[in-house]
Amino acid sequence: MRGTTAPEGPSHAPSATLAVVGVTVLPMTTGTDALRDQTVLVDSERIIAVGPSASTPVPQGAARVDGHGRWLMPGLVDMHLHLQPGTGQAQDAAGRQLRLLLANGVTTARALGAAPTGLELRARVMKGEVLGPRLLVAGPSFHGKSVQGPEQARQRVREQKAAGFDLLKTHGGLGRETYDAMMAEAKAQGLRVSGHVTQDVGLAHALESGQQLEHLDGWLSALLPPGDKAVVDQLDFTDAVERMDAARIPALAEATRKAGVWSSPTMELFELLSNADRVDTLRARPELRYVPAAAVEAWTKDLSDPELAGAPAARRQRFVELRRQVVRGLHAAGAGLLVGSDSPQFFMVTGFAVHREMEALAAAGLPTRAVLEAATRNAAEYLGESAEWGTVAVGQRADLLLLDADPREDVRHTQAPRGVVLRGRWLPRAELDAMLAEVEAAVKSPAP
Repeated sequence: MRGTTAPEGPSHAPSATLAVVGVTVLPMTTGTDALRDQTVLVDSERIIAVGPSASTPVPQGAARVDGHGRWLMPGLVDMHLHLQPGTGQAQDAAGRQLRLLLANGVTTARALGAAPTGLELRARVMKGEVLGPRLLVAGPSFHGKSVQGPEQARQRVREQKAAGFDLLKTHGGLGRETYDAMMAEAKAQGLRVSGHVTQDVGLAHALESGQQLEHLDGWLSALLPPGDKAVVDQLDFTDAVERMDAARIPALAEATRKAGVWSSPTMELFELLSNADRVDTLRARPELRYVPAAAVEAWTKDLSDPELAGAPAARRQRFVELRRQVVRGLHAAGAGLLVGSDSPQFFMVTGFAVHREMEALAAAGLPTRAVLEAATRNAAEYLGESAEWGTVAVGQRADLLLLDADPREDVRHTQAPRGVVLRGRWLPRAELDAMLAEVEAAVKSPAP
C-alpha cells in the first residue's frame, strides 16, 4: 500500500509527505503553460518533486490526493487587506478574516492597515498557533496629520523598523519635503513603501521615488492637459474627467515600467463605488452572509451619499473606463500589476473580494494569464521572494490551489477550490466549508 487515496483526501498536517497525483499543473513560471498528468510531492513545507505521474513514484505512507481531471496552481495573494482586531479565534474579527482568506484560496495576505494586534497575529500564524495565510503587516499610516515634518518622518520610519513591521503605508498629504524624508529613510532601513499618491507629490515624483502605488493614485491627475489646475480626487466625477487625455497613458506606463514601480489598482472597489446606484445588486451578494448585518447596513448608508449615487452616469462611466485603459496600458508596457482587494469595506468581503478583483481585472481587458500572474507570482517577484514561493516548482513553499476547472479559461474557476495546500498542509473542501460555516455562525451570534 503506497498511501491512502480519497476524492479530496483527509486533512493533512505538513509533517508527512503529500502527493497530488494525476493533476494538470499550472506552474506560473515564465514560458511554461500547463503540465498534464503530473504528480506533485510535498514534504514538510516544500515542493520536492514535480513530474509525470508515470515516472514519479509516491513514497510509502504518503497522503495521496486524487488530482485527475483537476488543476493545481499557486495559492492566491491579497496585497491590500485591512486586518481587523483579534488573536485568530472565530469569535474575533481577525480570526474570521483568516478563515475567509483560506476558504477562498488566499495563502498570503498583506495588511496595509492593521489593528494593534496585527504583529501578534502574524507571529501566531508563523508559529503555527493559529491557522492562516502568511501575513505581511504595515505600520501605522504616514499622512499629514500623523507626521509633522521631515525629522518626525525619519523617526517614525526607524520606530516602525524596530517594531518589526514589514513595510510602510502612506495615505499622502505629507508635503514634498516630508515625503522625501520618509522615502529616503525607508530605503536606508530596507523597508518598502506602499500607498496613496496625493497632489503634493504627484505621479511622476512617486515613480522617481520608487513608491508602490495603490488605487492607481496620481494617474488621473497626470492625464490632465498641461497647465490644468484641477484637483483630482481618488474618486472623481467632476468635469475634470472630461478633459483627461488617454493618449498620455502609454508614455506614463512606460515610465512606470522603467521605474520598476508596481501597481495594485483595486479595480473592483472603485467600480463598485462608481455604480453606487446599484446597491440592491450589491446587497444580494451571497458572501454577505459572512459579514455582520450592521456592516451591511452601514455600507448601504454610505453608498447612498448623493455624491456617489447621484453623480452623472456619463462621468462615472468615463472614470471607470479611464482606469481600465490605465490598467491595459500598464500591462502592455510590461509594468508590474498586483491583486489587492482593499477589503473589508463597501460590500468587499475578505477573501471573496480577491476573486471580485480578479474578475474586474479581466473585465478591464487583461488576459487571463496576466490576471493569474497578478494574483500569484507577481507578489513574490515584487517582494524579491521568487526563489521561495509564487510558482509550482521544486524547492518552492507549498502554497497551492486544487481546482475543478481550468482557470486559464475563466478566472472565476479559482473560486471555491477543491482544496488548498497551506505551507504543506492539505485542507480539503470539507474543511474549508467548515471554516465558512464557523464564520457564518459567529457573525450571527452576539459577542459575549
